[in-house]
Amino acid sequence: MALAITGTGNGSLNNLALSANTGTIVDTARAGGVIQVVQNTYATQERSQTNTLVDTGLNATITPTSSSNKILVFVQQSGCYKDSSNTHGTIRLYRGTTFIQMIDNYFAYTNSTARNGIGSVCGQFLDSPATTSAITYKTQFSSVANTAWVYVQVQSETSTMTLMEIVA
Repeated sequence: MALAITGTGNGSLNNLALSANTGTIVDTARAGGVIQVVQNTYATQERSQTNTLVDTGLNATITPTSSSNKILVFVQQSGCYKDSSNTHGTIRLYRGTTFIQMIDNYFAYTNSTARNGIGSVCGQFLDSPATTSAITYKTQFSSVANTAWVYVQVQSETSTMTLMEIVA
Protein backbone atom coordinates (compact mmCIF):
# COMPACT_ATOMS: atom_id res chain seq x y z
CA MET A 1 0.00 0.00 0.00
CA ALA A 2 1.35 3.40 -0.96
CA LEU A 3 1.06 6.44 1.22
CA ALA A 4 0.62 9.71 -0.64
CA ILE A 5 0.71 13.07 1.07
CA THR A 6 -0.29 16.04 -1.04
CA GLY A 7 -0.83 19.70 -0.49
CA THR A 8 -0.98 23.02 -2.25
CA GLY A 9 0.88 25.31 0.13
CA ASN A 10 4.20 25.51 1.89
CA GLY A 11 4.46 23.66 5.13
CA SER A 12 6.12 20.85 6.97
CA LEU A 13 5.38 17.30 8.04
CA ASN A 14 6.09 16.41 11.65
CA ASN A 15 5.90 13.13 13.54
CA LEU A 16 4.93 10.79 10.70
CA ALA A 17 4.75 7.22 11.98
CA LEU A 18 4.38 4.15 9.79
CA SER A 19 3.62 1.17 11.99
CA ALA A 20 4.81 -2.23 10.71
CA ASN A 21 5.44 -0.74 7.28
CA THR A 22 8.35 1.04 5.73
CA GLY A 23 8.15 3.92 3.35
CA THR A 24 10.03 6.64 1.62
CA ILE A 25 9.00 10.25 1.48
CA VAL A 26 10.24 11.92 -1.68
CA ASP A 27 10.30 15.69 -1.85
CA THR A 28 10.01 16.53 -5.52
CA ALA A 29 10.12 20.24 -4.71
CA ARG A 30 8.92 22.95 -7.02
CA ALA A 31 10.69 24.06 -10.18
CA GLY A 32 13.58 26.28 -9.20
CA GLY A 33 13.86 24.78 -5.73
CA VAL A 34 17.22 23.80 -4.28
CA ILE A 35 17.19 20.13 -3.25
CA GLN A 36 20.88 19.45 -2.62
CA VAL A 37 23.91 21.54 -1.68
CA VAL A 38 27.55 20.41 -1.72
CA GLN A 39 30.48 22.58 -0.71
CA ASN A 40 34.23 22.00 -0.74
CA THR A 41 37.20 24.16 0.17
CA TYR A 42 40.90 24.10 -0.65
CA ALA A 43 43.64 26.11 1.04
CA THR A 44 46.99 24.87 -0.29
CA GLN A 45 49.02 27.31 -2.37
CA GLU A 46 49.39 26.26 -6.01
CA ARG A 47 51.54 27.92 -8.65
CA SER A 48 52.13 27.73 -12.37
CA GLN A 49 54.85 29.07 -14.64
CA THR A 50 53.45 27.83 -17.94
CA ASN A 51 50.55 28.66 -20.20
CA THR A 52 49.32 25.06 -19.83
CA LEU A 53 46.28 24.80 -17.57
CA VAL A 54 46.79 22.92 -14.28
CA ASP A 55 44.42 22.10 -11.41
CA THR A 56 44.01 24.71 -8.67
CA GLY A 57 43.14 21.94 -6.22
CA LEU A 58 39.59 23.27 -5.85
CA ASN A 59 36.87 20.77 -6.79
CA ALA A 60 33.52 19.42 -5.63
CA THR A 61 31.39 16.41 -6.59
CA ILE A 62 27.61 16.12 -6.73
CA THR A 63 25.24 13.35 -7.83
CA PRO A 64 22.05 14.82 -9.33
CA THR A 65 18.77 13.12 -8.37
CA SER A 66 17.24 13.75 -11.82
CA SER A 67 18.84 14.10 -15.25
CA SER A 68 16.57 17.07 -16.00
CA ASN A 69 17.79 19.08 -12.99
CA LYS A 70 20.43 21.77 -13.24
CA ILE A 71 23.55 22.38 -11.16
CA LEU A 72 24.31 25.92 -10.03
CA VAL A 73 28.07 26.27 -9.49
CA PHE A 74 29.58 29.03 -7.36
CA VAL A 75 33.37 29.50 -7.35
CA GLN A 76 35.47 31.72 -5.08
CA GLN A 77 39.11 31.28 -6.07
CA SER A 78 41.12 33.08 -3.39
CA GLY A 79 44.66 34.37 -3.11
CA CYS A 80 45.22 35.08 -6.82
CA TYR A 81 48.66 36.61 -7.38
CA LYS A 82 51.21 37.28 -10.13
CA ASP A 83 54.96 37.52 -9.66
CA SER A 84 57.09 40.40 -10.90
CA SER A 85 56.69 40.11 -14.64
CA ASN A 86 54.35 41.38 -17.29
CA THR A 87 51.81 38.59 -17.10
CA HIS A 88 48.43 37.71 -15.68
CA GLY A 89 46.57 34.52 -14.93
CA THR A 90 43.52 32.74 -16.25
CA ILE A 91 41.07 30.57 -14.29
CA ARG A 92 38.56 28.21 -15.92
CA LEU A 93 35.73 26.00 -14.69
CA TYR A 94 35.43 22.37 -15.85
CA ARG A 95 32.85 19.61 -15.53
CA GLY A 96 35.16 16.61 -15.50
CA THR A 97 37.49 17.32 -18.42
CA THR A 98 34.98 19.51 -20.28
CA PHE A 99 35.56 23.28 -20.24
CA ILE A 100 32.32 25.05 -19.38
CA GLN A 101 33.08 28.60 -18.18
CA MET A 102 35.84 31.21 -18.10
CA ILE A 103 35.98 32.46 -14.50
CA ASP A 104 38.64 35.12 -15.14
CA ASN A 105 41.03 35.63 -18.03
CA TYR A 106 43.05 38.56 -16.60
CA PHE A 107 43.53 38.01 -12.88
CA ALA A 108 46.24 40.21 -11.34
CA TYR A 109 46.78 42.11 -14.63
CA THR A 110 48.72 45.37 -14.27
CA ASN A 111 50.31 45.97 -17.72
CA SER A 112 53.64 46.21 -15.89
CA THR A 113 56.22 44.06 -14.15
CA ALA A 114 54.87 45.04 -10.72
CA ARG A 115 53.75 42.22 -8.44
CA ASN A 116 50.03 42.14 -7.94
CA GLY A 117 47.68 40.15 -5.78
CA ILE A 118 43.91 40.26 -5.55
CA GLY A 119 41.67 38.83 -2.89
CA SER A 120 39.40 36.54 -4.87
CA VAL A 121 38.11 35.76 -8.32
CA CYS A 122 34.46 34.72 -8.24
CA GLY A 123 32.08 33.27 -10.78
CA GLN A 124 28.92 31.26 -11.18
CA PHE A 125 27.46 29.04 -13.86
CA LEU A 126 24.13 27.24 -14.28
CA ASP A 127 24.94 23.85 -15.80
CA SER A 128 22.64 21.28 -17.42
CA PRO A 129 24.65 18.05 -17.09
CA ALA A 130 21.75 15.71 -18.08
CA THR A 131 22.89 12.84 -15.86
CA THR A 132 22.28 11.15 -12.53
CA SER A 133 25.90 10.02 -12.28
CA ALA A 134 28.40 11.71 -9.98
CA ILE A 135 29.86 14.88 -11.52
CA THR A 136 33.08 16.55 -10.42
CA TYR A 137 33.53 20.25 -11.08
CA LYS A 138 37.00 21.78 -10.79
CA THR A 139 38.98 24.89 -11.60
CA GLN A 140 42.22 25.09 -13.54
CA PHE A 141 44.60 28.00 -14.00
CA SER A 142 47.68 29.06 -15.92
CA SER A 143 50.05 31.92 -16.52
CA VAL A 144 49.45 33.75 -19.78
CA ALA A 145 53.20 34.28 -20.23
CA ASN A 146 55.08 31.02 -20.51
CA THR A 147 57.86 31.97 -18.06
CA ALA A 148 56.13 34.01 -15.35
CA TRP A 149 54.70 32.66 -12.08
CA VAL A 150 51.05 32.99 -11.08
CA TYR A 151 49.58 31.63 -7.85
CA VAL A 152 46.25 30.72 -6.27
CA GLN A 153 45.56 30.23 -2.56
CA VAL A 154 48.63 32.41 -1.77
CA GLN A 155 49.47 32.20 1.93
CA SER A 156 46.95 29.36 2.23
CA GLU A 157 43.92 31.53 1.46
CA THR A 158 40.82 29.33 1.34
CA SER A 159 39.03 28.86 -2.00
CA THR A 160 35.43 27.61 -2.03
CA MET A 161 33.21 25.80 -4.52
CA THR A 162 29.48 25.40 -3.83
CA LEU A 163 27.19 23.20 -5.97
CA MET A 164 23.39 23.41 -5.77
CA GLU A 165 21.01 21.00 -7.49
CA ILE A 166 18.08 23.00 -8.87
CA VAL A 167 14.76 21.34 -9.76
CA ALA A 168 13.97 21.74 -13.47
